[in-house]
Amino acid sequence: MGRRIIALLSLCAPLCACDAASPRLAESAPIRWSQPGKTIVLVTPDIELSELTAGGAEAPRADWTGSAIALTAKNIAARLAARGISVTEADTAANARESQVVKLNSAVGQAILLHLYYSPIKLPQKGAALDWTLGPGVAVLRDKYHGDYALFVHLRDSYSSTGRQALMGVAALLLVPVPGGFQSGFASLVDLRTGKIVWFNRLLSVNGDLRNADDARDTVGELLKGLPL
Repeated sequence: MGRRIIALLSLCAPLCACDAASPRLAESAPIRWSQPGKTIVLVTPDIELSELTAGGAEAPRADWTGSAIALTAKNIAARLAARGISVTEADTAANARESQVVKLNSAVGQAILLHLYYSPIKLPQKGAALDWTLGPGVAVLRDKYHGDYALFVHLRDSYSSTGRQALMGVAALLLVPVPGGFQSGFASLVDLRTGKIVWFNRLLSVNGDLRNADDARDTVGELLKGLPL
């Protein structure tokens, strides 16, 4: 259901935003480290890649997904290492409490997309500010992995099958719009001492590709745009 919500919101977004990153910072939460050695907990990226059939259905591809998760994590770790930041990778799937934190981040991220990016109606107590939190439950990650911040990634990517591409070609001749695959999701940086989301970036693209190293590197670059580290 969450995936469908993001897809519908993405399609409703202005066309000019269909290939752009849109980072936001929480002004009331400056980056601060508890010790000289800067450590980020990189939560296993929540990624799913699918093939878009001729009829428009999305068929998940486990092979593409596994490769995309590995490439994304590798590129994120490399970019952070270049900034002098140590990365501790957290495999949260094996721990029920950690998995709940990941699910909570996904739910909160979708709420942020709705209220800060897509809906003209802002929440009365928040307005246009990035003022969201995952709550004290994030302490489970800090206690186990000993990092000040955690980086979460939620991405969904689809690619047109041969049949879908053929349909799009015929439809174009008839001037009938038939959408192809697209990439959507977000990344969030969470302070593990407070639970506050200190940075958030939406990614929405019709050009991105997570199936090969070069394009995955470009996608990660867009995903981490504006990261205040």
